[in-house]
Amino acid sequence: MRTAQKAHRCQDTEMSSKILNNRPIRSSVDDIQYHVRESSRARHVHLKLTWHGGLEVVVPEGYDRRRIPAVIGEKRSWINRSQQRIASQLKELPSEHFESLPNSIRLRAINKVYGVRYLYSDEASIRTTESGSTLIVTGTVDDAETCVEGLHRWLRHKAVETLLPGLRDTSEDLELPYKKSIVRGQKTRWGSCSANRVISLNYKLLFLPPAQVHYLFVHELCHTRYLNHSTRYWELVARKLPDYARLEAALKESWRYVPAWAVS
Repeated sequence: MRTAQKAHRCQDTEMSSKILNNRPIRSSVDDIQYHVRESSRARHVHLKLTWHGGLEVVVPEGYDRRRIPAVIGEKRSWINRSQQRIASQLKELPSEHFESLPNSIRLRAINKVYGVRYLYSDEASIRTTESGSTLIVTGTVDDAETCVEGLHRWLRHKAVETLLPGLRDTSEDLELPYKKSIVRGQKTRWGSCSANRVISLNYKLLFLPPAQVHYLFVHELCHTRYLNHSTRYWELVARKLPDYARLEAALKESWRYVPAWAVS
């Protein structure tokens, strides 16, 4: 979401468009693992920590990646301090948060809780079926990775079914039209808006409380007027949602609602 105003600005646990290269690269600075994402909108190097403490380095297109270790070295204290804070926060989460496969799924955005039932079959792919408040997962359910992929597809479908209509309704209420909306599974961003007014929503928003999801809608819709975080942009946000500052702060901590299996 919020872009930096100066070089090498660090941002904690922020949900960006596409990752052009997310292959982990081992740095020579403190053995810190990170991945790199090129962004056409970036003017400087930005460091972001993902939900579970992974480091993302966002660079302008064509940036000399040989300079990245020096940037990381410069921000080493911030990285270590922030990763320690995240590790401490993770310890406070319930054990269910870290299940490799869920026994239940709580989608706060739509006020639904699903019990999950796993049924083994010889089907090549995972099939998900809703039966009331139960999600039935059928296929090679002894393969956790395959199951998680199937659950991610279900989340994406659920987001198309529920989040996109919510965005459309908010757009009409605020009189802020957009061209197109899509659902993706971004690693570090809850949503984005392109110069062509295409709004992308992260299906992980389903795990967040409704008020924070609504704020994300407002945030991205205001980008259809101002594709930046200028004073005029925030003035527009304030007119559309006076309580935005509290929700902006809450959204930065919302990663803790997303279970580990949904992050991978």
